Amino acid sequence: MSADRRRLQIGVLAVLTLALAAGAAGARVRALLADDVINACTSLSTGALRVPAAGGSCKADEQPLRWNVRGPTGATGPQGPPGPVSVDVLAGTTCTTAAGSVGSLGVRTDPSGAVTFSCRAQVDPEAEPGLILNEIDYDQVGPDTGGFVELFNAGRGTADLGGLALVLVDGATAAEYDTIPLSGAVLAGQLRVVPVDADNGSPDGVALFDTVDQVVLDALSYEGAIERALIGSSAYSLVEGTPLPAAVADSDALTGSLSRLPSGSDTDDAATDWAFTRRPTPGNMNLAG
Repeated sequence: MSADRRRLQIGVLAVLTLALAAGAAGARVRALLADDVINACTSLSTGALRVPAAGGSCKADEQPLRWNVRGPTGATGPQGPPGPVSVDVLAGTTCTTAAGSVGSLGVRTDPSGAVTFSCRAQVDPEAEPGLILNEIDYDQVGPDTGGFVELFNAGRGTADLGGLALVLVDGATAAEYDTIPLSGAVLAGQLRVVPVDADNGSPDGVALFDTVDQVVLDALSYEGAIERALIGSSAYSLVEGTPLPAAVADSDALTGSLSRLPSGSDTDDAATDWAFTRRPTPGNMNLAG
C-alpha cells in the first residue's frame, strides 16, 4: 500500500471517530437534561468536572456533585396591564418621526387585513405646512433623461414627508405606473427636487399622495385632463379648477419645464397657476421665460 493511500485511510478513520464522539456527546447531554438531577464528579487536585456514565461513580480523588436541572417554581407575578383590544385604539398616540419630531401615530387597515402604522409630525395650527407640486420636467431634448418633480413648502411650518409619495399616472389607462415614496422634511419656504422621468403621453399626470389618509394633496394633469385616476383601489381627479390646456406642455424640441408662475402660487386652478418656461430651475424659485 502506498504512503499516500495509507495517510488517506487514517484521515478518514479520524474524521469518523470524531463524528461518532460528537454524536455520542450530544446524546449524553440530551439524556442528562432529560433527568431532574445531574450527577457529576470534580477532581480535588485539578478542579476538572466529569459526568460519569449511567451507573458509574466518582473516583477516590473526586468529589461528587449534584444539581437540579430545573429549580422550584417561583411565585406568580403581578397581573400586567391589559393590552389593546384592537390596533385601532393606538391611533393618535404619541410617537417620534424619522426626523426626530414628536408625532401622532396613524393606523390604517386595508381590505386584505394588512395594517400600516405611520408617525406624522404634529402640526402647529399657527404654523401649518403647505406642500405643493411646483415644477415638473417630463420631456427633454434628445433622450428622456434627467427629469424631475419639484416640491415647495408654501406654508409656515415644516412639512413632514413621512407617508407621502409621488404617484405617476398613465392617462391612457388612468392607472398609476410608478410610485416614489418620500421621506424627511421640507422647511417652510424651501424646495425639494425628486429625480424622476415621468411619461410624456397625452395626457399623463402626477399626484402628491398621502398614503396614510389616502388623499391627494396636490396634482397636475398635463397634455389633457385626467379626472378619474386609479390610485390604489380608489379614483381621484388630477385636475384643479380649469384643466391646463393641452397646448401648454413640456417640449422635446426646447429645453424647459412646466412651472407654477409665479413660483409657489396656488389658486387651485391649473390653467392659471401653471405655464411652460424655457428656464427650468430645479431646486430654485421658478422663472418665466
